[in-house]
Amino acid sequence: MKTSTLLLSRLILVGHRKNYIVPFQPGLNIIYGDSATGKSSILECINYLLGASKFVFDTEIETSVSYAALELELGGKPYLIKRDIFQPTRHVEVYSAWFDDHASVFPKRYVPSYGQPVSGDGYFMDFLLASLGLPIVKIRTAPTREDSTVARLSFRDLFKFSYLRQDDVGSKNLLNVGLPVLHTKTKQTFRYIFNLLDENIALLEEHLSELKAKHRRLTTKYEDVSEFLRQSDFKAAVSLEDELDELESQIKILENQLSEVNLRVVADSHAARYLRELLAEQKDCLALLQSDRLNSERQIDRFVRLRNDYAEDIDRISAVVKAKSLLGQASPADGVCPVCDSPLRLDQWRESFQINSEDKLAQEASTLERRTKELGHLLTEERSRYQELSVRIGSVNDEYERTSRLLDEEVSTTVSPYLAERDGISSEIATLKERRSQVEHSAKVRRLQKSISDEIDQLLRTIDQTNGKLEKMRDAAPSLHEVLSLLGDELNDYLRVVNIKDRRGVAVSESSLLPVLREREYRDVTSGGLRTILSIGYYLSVLKAAVLDKANLPAFIMIDTVGKYLGKTNASVDETDPVADLTEGVTDPMKYQHMYDYMVSLSSFAEEKQSDAQIIVVDNDIPSTIRDKFAGFVVAQFSSTGEGGLPVGLIDDARAASLPQEL
Repeated sequence: MKTSTLLLSRLILVGHRKNYIVPFQPGLNIIYGDSATGKSSILECINYLLGASKFVFDTEIETSVSYAALELELGGKPYLIKRDIFQPTRHVEVYSAWFDDHASVFPKRYVPSYGQPVSGDGYFMDFLLASLGLPIVKIRTAPTREDSTVARLSFRDLFKFSYLRQDDVGSKNLLNVGLPVLHTKTKQTFRYIFNLLDENIALLEEHLSELKAKHRRLTTKYEDVSEFLRQSDFKAAVSLEDELDELESQIKILENQLSEVNLRVVADSHAARYLRELLAEQKDCLALLQSDRLNSERQIDRFVRLRNDYAEDIDRISAVVKAKSLLGQASPADGVCPVCDSPLRLDQWRESFQINSEDKLAQEASTLERRTKELGHLLTEERSRYQELSVRIGSVNDEYERTSRLLDEEVSTTVSPYLAERDGISSEIATLKERRSQVEHSAKVRRLQKSISDEIDQLLRTIDQTNGKLEKMRDAAPSLHEVLSLLGDELNDYLRVVNIKDRRGVAVSESSLLPVLREREYRDVTSGGLRTILSIGYYLSVLKAAVLDKANLPAFIMIDTVGKYLGKTNASVDETDPVADLTEGVTDPMKYQHMYDYMVSLSSFAEEKQSDAQIIVVDNDIPSTIRDKFAGFVVAQFSSTGEGGLPVGLIDDARAASLPQEL
């Protein structure tokens, strides 16, 4: 199994009311449903958790979610990536555990972007590359110039070949081909992926040296930590876990005994009555605060929706003003009154009533912008109020629990036959819980020690793999022609399965590094539907190269809207020729089905090669024949109307939360 594996397990949006979870599986994963149900948001959230600079979320997510988390395997090791969706410059937290167990380990905190000063445990991009066993290198920004500057190659550069966004599916500017400066960086990234950089061997040798140095540092660190733990008489990890299980069992037994004693206690006193009344007041206060917090949450939701409405109105006004400025204004001529045949002077009436549509529009836009700004302040204040209420709820809850304990103690003191027994059990429980806390901390330290050991083992595997790559490159470094031939052959095989018309002249261009069909460059293909088929096929060809271990890239891909330009969506026709689409027959449902057939077969091929490949596709509602055939690959399905009991969207309780509570 190759080291550079990336395999998603679960996307978790941690919310105020509940958690919103999307599961994933190895191989093909299909997410489909009605428009505007949050399908694309799933991929964008994954993209953000893998280092994108921002996450453009909708109103439902903004008002329902606290933060996002992603369970995944990198290089065969489980991780949880946790990130604040509202403050993208904050540190990304990474835990070497799944979500349910992440509180039991210490997290590492990474800076999300190379543009920020390094702090914490370093850059998140470097962590991703290192976990995938990929060299951390710098590449020349202008490779044909001797004085070219160099730029750090980021995981984000590589991920452009793993995420085909909705705007890029079938786009003429796929991989920035129409933007020379950006496309040069993309071509350099392509050369890195396929070991085509002139300095690839030198870079790999340098990377290998860095890996060995890191291995020495970690080994020294592990030995120092181990020696300290030995001198401190720390128990072994297995012994600590066994002790934790035993302590949990003892605490549970004693708590059951304590409950039985409390059931036999029948007592009342003046102090107990006072504490009960106080307890009732605190309970009412807690209920009131929770109601206020719920109202605050709804107020935040209303402010966000109103702000978005204002923004749409401003956009519409701007469009009207722009249209007027482009089209000009008609100059109405003077006319005759239809009643009395008297001449009408429009200029006189306009001056009398001061009619000026441009001023009105500008004034309305200004008013809306001022209201939007005011709403921003109100939103900030309401969020602060929400946080304050949460703090007060926590404080009152603590008082409630303290009063409950006092009441328990008061009741117990009035029942002398049970006093000694109860105190003895309570004391023993407290002692055991204190011991459990100590053992849990010790177990955390042992888990940290094990994580260092695991990292050393992973480094050794990466070093072995890098040595193997280096030997292969020294013996027979691939040429650009060989790589393009490989991708062209895979693309041709894909187009054969899809069964496009006139399949000839299939290749990958040496100049653009994009598909060629019938001796025509991808960008010159006029049919948007055919470009959709080609762009998806190109990305799947790169994925297959990764499965074959011929690319410095994980065998992972996300595709947003397979049916774009294929008659399955309301895609804009700006970049397609409807006549060409008709000629190519791209709306043929069998072509659409064959694209899915190929993805299934590619998943099976990866499984045969023992490669952890994953394909995640988002699409709109698909035909029932395809839906039935590929039902086993569906991991999420949404219906805007909730038809058949399906969730209405990713945030499936947003509508219920916005409704007023019944009295």
